[in-house]
Amino acid sequence: MQKTKLLKEIGLSAYESAIYLSLLKLGVSEASTIYKDAEVPYGKVYSALDSLVEKGFVEVQRSRPKKFRGVKPDIALDRVIKKKESEVEKELEALKLKTDELKKILMTTSSLKTKDEIFWATAVTETDIKKVVISLFSEARESSCVVPHSLGMPVLTVIFDEFVRSLERGVKVKMLVSPQFNNFVSFLSRKDEKTLEVLKKNLEIRAVRSTNSHFGIIDNNLVILLQPHPLDKDRLISVVKIWDADLAKSLRKEFDIMWKVGKIFELEEKATE
Repeated sequence: MQKTKLLKEIGLSAYESAIYLSLLKLGVSEASTIYKDAEVPYGKVYSALDSLVEKGFVEVQRSRPKKFRGVKPDIALDRVIKKKESEVEKELEALKLKTDELKKILMTTSSLKTKDEIFWATAVTETDIKKVVISLFSEARESSCVVPHSLGMPVLTVIFDEFVRSLERGVKVKMLVSPQFNNFVSFLSRKDEKTLEVLKKNLEIRAVRSTNSHFGIIDNNLVILLQPHPLDKDRLISVVKIWDADLAKSLRKEFDIMWKVGKIFELEEKATE
């Protein structure tokens, strides 16, 4: 039966499911009646009833003999959710404490202090591209300089929350946008005032007529290169993430040249137009 199957999926045993369904049908009953209707072995009925009481599906009247009543489904099932939420919160808190401790320990590893190594990773699927872009803003600690492609809007909407969190951490972001990227304005205009305040504080935007280069520089040692598809201008074919301080330095010079000639983009003014 579907009811039994679903009850088992939320944590009840086969015996517990059968007993609970019987109690909903029978109303207040004694164990001797329940086990016959539910077709549960008599030797198992009390342990199953005790478990159901603990889980919040059954109430007990401690008379002689004991009587049992099934809790209304909406109440019992809400208890399942609340219990699970409480368990998850505790697990997350314990996990956070462990990860915070691990961060302190692992970040002292000597190999992490090496600055002159070159390493790169490539993403070629839509899912992987989104993961890479999200990771860029989560890794940023000081600054980001970005020249996004106009087709980056779908990706930006997905990674926007992580982008805002980087700004809240104090990361300074400079973004050079082309006229085709104006959808960004309407996207921002739909955000709440608190988010807009965060954007205005740490995000600078300048507009350029056009550019053939689409890249980002994170903390002056990490580069992201965006490669549009040669046969489909509306999507990216790949994103390359490169740890190379020299390349980052060279691209930063190119970025600064474009930044100087870019037109200041007043975020507040544009968002309210």
